[in-house]
Amino acid sequence: MASKKRRKNSGSNEEDIIVGLDVGTTKICVIVARIKDENNIDILGIGKAPSFGLHRGIVVNPNKTSQSIRAAIEEAELNSGVSINSVSVGIAGHYIRCIQSSSIIGINNTDRIIQEEDIARLIEQAKIMKMPSDTTIIDVIPQEYVIDGKDGIFETPVGMFGIKLEAKVNIITGLVSSIDDLSKCVTSCDVDIDDIVLEPIASSHSVLDETEKKVGVAMIDIGGGTSDIAVFKKGVLKYTAGIGIAGNLVTNDIVEALGISEVEAERIKREYGYAMVSEILNDEEITVESIKGKVPKRTSKSILARIIQARMQDIFELSAIEIQNSQIAKELHAGVVITGGGSLIKGTKELAEEILGMEVNLGIPTGLKGGLIKEVENPIFATGVGLVLHRLKTMNDLTKISEINKNRKRRSLTITGIFSKIQQWFDEL
Repeated sequence: MASKKRRKNSGSNEEDIIVGLDVGTTKICVIVARIKDENNIDILGIGKAPSFGLHRGIVVNPNKTSQSIRAAIEEAELNSGVSINSVSVGIAGHYIRCIQSSSIIGINNTDRIIQEEDIARLIEQAKIMKMPSDTTIIDVIPQEYVIDGKDGIFETPVGMFGIKLEAKVNIITGLVSSIDDLSKCVTSCDVDIDDIVLEPIASSHSVLDETEKKVGVAMIDIGGGTSDIAVFKKGVLKYTAGIGIAGNLVTNDIVEALGISEVEAERIKREYGYAMVSEILNDEEITVESIKGKVPKRTSKSILARIIQARMQDIFELSAIEIQNSQIAKELHAGVVITGGGSLIKGTKELAEEILGMEVNLGIPTGLKGGLIKEVENPIFATGVGLVLHRLKTMNDLTKISEINKNRKRRSLTITGIFSKIQQWFDEL
């Protein structure tokens, strides 16, 4: 597909536009939104395209991946009437790792008040660690701050007094080559990258609320190529991991077992599939289209369900292991939230509850106020919508930091002015 240069959009303030780009193994999803205020957005348009050139979240054919991304972007531009110039990109895959670490710095300003610059220095200090040459840091997520030995500080300590600042952090790492390959595919479509976000973190913004994150919740995002697990407690990400079993393998199992095409396997999975045989109320026969126009085949819902259940069990059993690896499995009082396209198979919630041994809910993007709300109230849009909400939060945080710095500067000028006035009084005596 020929490349095209993108024009600046004249019909909208470009700074008000946020775009989320979910590059999945089976589909590319683009969400275009306009900022209404610091808490609300309008969904202006959606772009979807089949994804080619990826395997389990990793780019294996850059040309095909770029073409898929471009197709989704162009559809989103057409639907929204907005020219897309930059995007927030989601990244996932079974190569993602979560490492627990810590860092410590001294507060060296004269008033010993912790500033945003100190937090940035603390994060940079945490990044100083030995890693394989093929691995890079995607994100550093503070878990808890400790000021002069006082722990239990979970909010940002900016403005607090201290001499020594420590942080317990989770460091998210990924393969350099995978991140670079994906970035090149995106920028080859004539768009800039605003941010690269871990997909489980993005999805959590759209399907989890703050209460769930505080009391403890695990989220399982079942995509096409990978299933991503994220565990939250006290409002922060405590653990994340990816497993290389997801919706594609379920479809492949149906192809192999019934000897049908991938397209037909995907169709019957969505229309007649159950993740749990016991959830079938009416076990009826299904007519299945054969390969190359041969005589149609007959099977039943229960046979299809047995094929699906075997692979879905693998997904939840491996997810259970990762949740246990978080070391806080017994503290997840909000249970588990499942999302992503793979969560839509009937009976998935019930199977997950049986294997995980806790309450399970379906995660649908919520909290949106305007625009195409109904169109994105589906688990397949969890990451795309989440990327937009994550970008909005990041922009709000940057604005707050700017305001803090301005206020600090005003206070400094005021204090300087007072001292100058006092000095003038003394000089006049």
